[in-house]
Amino acid sequence: MSGLPLFILGPDFMPMSTTILRVFEPRYKQMMDDCILNDLPFGYISIDPKKDDLGGWSQPSKYGVIANIEQYEESGSNLIISVSAGNRFLVNEVIQPVLENNIVGEHFPTVDELMLRAEQRGWEGKLYISCEAEEMLPIIHNHDSEDFGTFIDFLFPLSNLIIASCMYRGQQLDFLDSGINYTPVEEEVFLWKVATGLSHSVTVQQQMLASNTTTELMQVLIEAATDLLSIITSEE
Repeated sequence: MSGLPLFILGPDFMPMSTTILRVFEPRYKQMMDDCILNDLPFGYISIDPKKDDLGGWSQPSKYGVIANIEQYEESGSNLIISVSAGNRFLVNEVIQPVLENNIVGEHFPTVDELMLRAEQRGWEGKLYISCEAEEMLPIIHNHDSEDFGTFIDFLFPLSNLIIASCMYRGQQLDFLDSGINYTPVEEEVFLWKVATGLSHSVTVQQQMLASNTTTELMQVLIEAATDLLSIITSEE
């Protein structure tokens, strides 16, 4: 995928999810205009805390989720964007914005003002970060019903906490029951929703998104849940 625009936020968006974004920064307004006019997706990705800023801009992590715009509307000076998640992607090369991030205060120049500033300097490009990306294959389902039931039973003591964490991130999780046969789609939706609830750091989120199989993903989720249980136990 050439020139995939990147929306850089926190580790709170997973495959098979939907969310609503409020867009007000000039770079993201230009990005959404480009995506809407050309019917193109963008990449939803986390900031990489291990990378230094370049030109005042936070840099993206390695793995993200392709986001498709479903609906949009203007609300004052903001854009309200409804998006749905597609496949995961891997960043191969980051393409930096045309201008450095030197906006001070709460007043944002318009997109036209910023692009004129770039043109006056003879610079060409976009206001937003983009990348050369590799779309990843869908996750491979290699677990069986017994594995899945054991996984649900392990997580059950944390179910209310995971549900609340999902709600905080704008996702609704209906916790499944062990011993019931679910479709592969229902199981995968559940895994990614649990991943949302347990994604407490960029490092953990990146491990989740890098998983090639459902057993790999479940192992990462179990480790994240174990860390959470340790924290809760130490505070009692």
